[in-house]
Amino acid sequence: MLKKINYVLDRKQKINLGILLVIILVGAFVELLGVSAIMPLINVAMEPDKVGEKWYFVLISKYTGITDANQMIVLLALVLIVIYITKNIYVTMMYSLQYRFVFNNQQRLSVRMMKSYMQQDYLFHVSRNVAEFQRNIVNDVNGFFTVALNALQFLAEFSVSMVLVIFLLLQDWMSTLAVASLLFLFMGFFTMFFRKVLVRIGEESRQANVLVTKWLLQAFSGVKEIKVASRENFFISNYDKNYKKCARVQRQQSILTYLPKPVMETVCICSLMIAMIIKIVVVKSDIASFVTTLSVFAVAAFRMLPSFNKITGYISGMMFNKPAIDAVYRDLKEIEQLMARKSADHEDSVKVALNDAIDLNSVSFRYPESDRWILKNASLEIQKNTSVALIGASGAGKTTAADLILGILEPQEGSVTIDGTDIRKCMASWHENVGYIPQSIYLMDDSIRANIAFGIPESEIDDAAIEKALREAQLDQFVHSLPDGPDTMIGDRGVKLSGGQRQRIGIARALYRNPSVLILDEATSALDNETEKEVMEAIDGLHGTRTLIVIAHRLSTIKKCDKIYEVGNGGFSERRKEEVLEKK
Repeated sequence: MLKKINYVLDRKQKINLGILLVIILVGAFVELLGVSAIMPLINVAMEPDKVGEKWYFVLISKYTGITDANQMIVLLALVLIVIYITKNIYVTMMYSLQYRFVFNNQQRLSVRMMKSYMQQDYLFHVSRNVAEFQRNIVNDVNGFFTVALNALQFLAEFSVSMVLVIFLLLQDWMSTLAVASLLFLFMGFFTMFFRKVLVRIGEESRQANVLVTKWLLQAFSGVKEIKVASRENFFISNYDKNYKKCARVQRQQSILTYLPKPVMETVCICSLMIAMIIKIVVVKSDIASFVTTLSVFAVAAFRMLPSFNKITGYISGMMFNKPAIDAVYRDLKEIEQLMARKSADHEDSVKVALNDAIDLNSVSFRYPESDRWILKNASLEIQKNTSVALIGASGAGKTTAADLILGILEPQEGSVTIDGTDIRKCMASWHENVGYIPQSIYLMDDSIRANIAFGIPESEIDDAAIEKALREAQLDQFVHSLPDGPDTMIGDRGVKLSGGQRQRIGIARALYRNPSVLILDEATSALDNETEKEVMEAIDGLHGTRTLIVIAHRLSTIKKCDKIYEVGNGGFSERRKEEVLEKK
């Protein structure tokens, strides 16, 4: 576990952790001062006639001139007040620093995880679901730092307990040894016995959390279809079934965390009482002399019992959340090693602008866990400022070809080049030159303006470019008829807009950056005939000024294209426009 934590934390975090450990160690001695400082007060109160016999009383009398027992008690009481105020201020600051370390770094790790996932290629995301990402980025990171916080608090409480045990050994080794031995034996038994159980239910909790989130997201993402089909009970039932698993493992973890507390308390008190009985009955100790020691034990027990209870709770928390540490370590290591390999293979620093042609050179591609090649030794050349249509049956590879040109998929064989430059060496520059309009547009719960600029900070949005994109997408009249204009909020996934309006916002988004290449993947299929006609008029006006790659079935979408290629049998076959239009 320590090796994995060491991998996840960076150098600065480790230095801060080291400083925190020193502060915790000092805190243990501060707690000891709080317990031991009460002993002189008890001694004076129990035996006022022996004030001058203890060395610390002699020292106090020498510097203060106090010899009277009552005055000594008043002085010691005032000193004790100062000690406890100072001690608790220090302890409060110590815990504040712990929480700052944990929660600040929890935020940093969560962002690091999200960044690692977001920088992965498209295929990585195709094989995962959003619920899994949410669990890993939020729940697993919380679990990781729950372990970190529990480990720090464990060290704090364990240090205090050990220092107090050493102090009590000096006061009465027999009683201390009896009580401490039983407590440590029980704690060791608890750790060994429940370790595997807690790790197991911790992993069960992770899996159950994914399913709970999955059914929650699916229910609300498809609420319209669910309402129409009256399928609410199906989604509620699945959510309920998986939440029951979650509740069960949380209940088990809570019981195992609570169980040691009453047992530890019973063991501590019973062993202390048995030690007292033995000293009185067997050893024949003087009861009066034992009262002072018993008082110190009572004060120490008052401080130590909560510590031992907390220690077992922290051990339980660390074991339960151990699967989260394993998951964060595994994902970060795999992703960062993959990124390092890709960084070595992909020199993404070349600047590119399309001046000649886009070429697919003997490209072969298939999806993971599939034996079928979508494209096999396929070649295609798209000249600058020409418009090319890709047609073919569903699953033939039209969208795959577009994704390869976009660079979000990488061929297993062959290459995609821009003016002879491999796309892998100029990905960032290439993406500045290409606009993409998918069949289904993703819209944020934000304004029309923010959705068109998409991912650009508010202060950096070019309003002139927004207006131009709205005009080109035939959306300007509609937007300016709204009370808030481009600042109109459109709801989750654009729920306040019609399907055609959502699609045209996607088109405006692609045009906002004024790309030299525009890829339309069934971009007008969701539009009615009249709206499609208006949008296609705008797109037709781009012919000859941009390179257009159009994936479509409708005749109206492809009739202005310069070349038409049918995608099928793993390759591209050029078709005469007249032949295609006749079939349509």
